[in-house]
Amino acid sequence: MKYRNPYLLGSEDGSPYLLWSSALLIVLGTLYIVPHGNFINATSTVPRFWQGIGIMALGFVLSWWLRSLSVLWFWGIAVLSRLVLLLMTPGAEIWRYLWDGYIQLKDVSPYEYAPDATALIPYRTEWWDLIQQLDISTIYSPGMEFGFRVLAAIAPSVWLFKLAFVFADLLTCWLLSRRFGCVRAALYAWNPLIIYSFAGGGHFDSWFILPLVAAWLFFDTPNIQTSLSAVRQGRTAIPFSLKRAARRQPIHWFVSAIFLGIAAAINWVALPILLFLGWRSFWQRGIKYAGIVLVLGLLPLLASLFPYCSPDACSLIPAQAALINHGRSADLIPYIASLIWKPLRWVNWPYAIPLFFIVLALMWRVRTFLEFSEWYLAAVFILSPILHAWYFTWIVPFAIATGNWGTRLISISAFVYFALHLRVAQGIPEWFLPPWARVLLWLPFLLGWFWLMPRSRPQSRYS
Repeated sequence: MKYRNPYLLGSEDGSPYLLWSSALLIVLGTLYIVPHGNFINATSTVPRFWQGIGIMALGFVLSWWLRSLSVLWFWGIAVLSRLVLLLMTPGAEIWRYLWDGYIQLKDVSPYEYAPDATALIPYRTEWWDLIQQLDISTIYSPGMEFGFRVLAAIAPSVWLFKLAFVFADLLTCWLLSRRFGCVRAALYAWNPLIIYSFAGGGHFDSWFILPLVAAWLFFDTPNIQTSLSAVRQGRTAIPFSLKRAARRQPIHWFVSAIFLGIAAAINWVALPILLFLGWRSFWQRGIKYAGIVLVLGLLPLLASLFPYCSPDACSLIPAQAALINHGRSADLIPYIASLIWKPLRWVNWPYAIPLFFIVLALMWRVRTFLEFSEWYLAAVFILSPILHAWYFTWIVPFAIATGNWGTRLISISAFVYFALHLRVAQGIPEWFLPPWARVLLWLPFLLGWFWLMPRSRPQSRYS
């Protein structure tokens, strides 16, 4: 079975050569970067890594012109590219995942002790010195720590952790392809940033994206929202099928709330989206349904706290750590603000204030999970003082529905982030992107979002 692409970038009939070229370049790019994942030797590996990503990016861009795509091609490239990158040296963050899971098996809370704590010396492993930020306790959420513990109980293995992240990633591909078809879902499944981040870099964010996407697809139920809007405006009568679907809508919201609670347990950033669900439930169904939505959403989050909190203490964030208070990387607004007023370079909390008001404005003006999540996550990226390349993977699924060009372009330009490793290897100790790299990373996203996005015909949220 083939799926037609309703958003034309190429010729009407398409071309088998285009498909072969796109698929071949993506796979060749993954093969090229496999030996270049160890950024400790960044002077030699980062330029070659960029070359391989460039090959993948070219194949990814060519896929935008595909008019149809078979299930076999879709899954063949999605699975093969990820299997190849399982062989790649992962990012340094994975050693902290392994450590946090491993010490929990020793009845030690990762929130209580930093890896270099004297009490943990007997538990040090042969890969202990590969852990980053040895002097601070974990910054990861309770849901993630529980996941790390489960995997470590099987085996504290890089292979196992990467396989777990890739499995969640492929489940997301499946959800998106079922709702939107293979051509549109290829924007996620064949995306070089997605493929590298989970299969190559071994980052846990696929565990966050999976429940987030599931929550979205349940909440923005096909045809219900748009049809009800037409009915309210008197453009059509209420068909029986719509009545039945509308009666089932609260159940979809409840399931969505549970999935979103799981996402929030894995990454705190999902909490404002849960509040949005409660708000929309209140407006459309009243306080009773809003209360149920919020309670169901908070249950997974609260359950994840129990293993790590007690009535006396529940310290989940190392609030005194320099990384939390004034750490920076590839930030945009915080960087610009610090150029205007230098003291803002050494504090991170002020950027939560504009984000708070943006969330309020979105809750007031926006009606769908899709619109709220896409705009909210974009605001998080722009305002966040600490930003890593793989964070941009959070927003990629929503671009399948909106056709957002900013997301397409940042899926390529985000790799400029790895200039940080190159600078460290060249003897520049600050983990801080230079201005030229910051422009190359952010300009495509901003141009795509504010200039090209209005030209992209909004793709149906419910088709």
